[in-house]
Amino acid sequence: MKTIVVTDQAAGTSGMKLSERPEPQAAINDAIVQVHAARFVPTELEWPSTWTDRLGRDRTPSIPGHELAGVVTALGYGTTGLSVGQRVFGLADWYRDGTLAEYVAMEARNLAPLPGDVDFT
Repeated sequence: MKTIVVTDQAAGTSGMKLSERPEPQAAINDAIVQVHAARFVPTELEWPSTWTDRLGRDRTPSIPGHELAGVVTALGYGTTGLSVGQRVFGLADWYRDGTLAEYVAMEARNLAPLPGDVDFT
């Protein structure tokens, strides 16, 4: 899948690169969402969670972006409250790869149904 990654904190937005990555796999209680709209805030590149995990370990290259709207394409084991094909919007966890990608894996609890009369953007 196509995605935007960052690898160098000092480079700022000029360090963002288009890249190919494997599609994410759904973990327990996750949903895979095909991203139709995403948002990026440049200050994300200053947040520690963009560069390290919760234990302080390097997690680059990482995918920025946290807000999204899209369609659920797969569900992880034990995931409830969502269905494949459902339109959703949500906010991805700061310490996981973000939404500047064709697909994102995120916890189902961070997603909500997107009404049919609301555009993805």
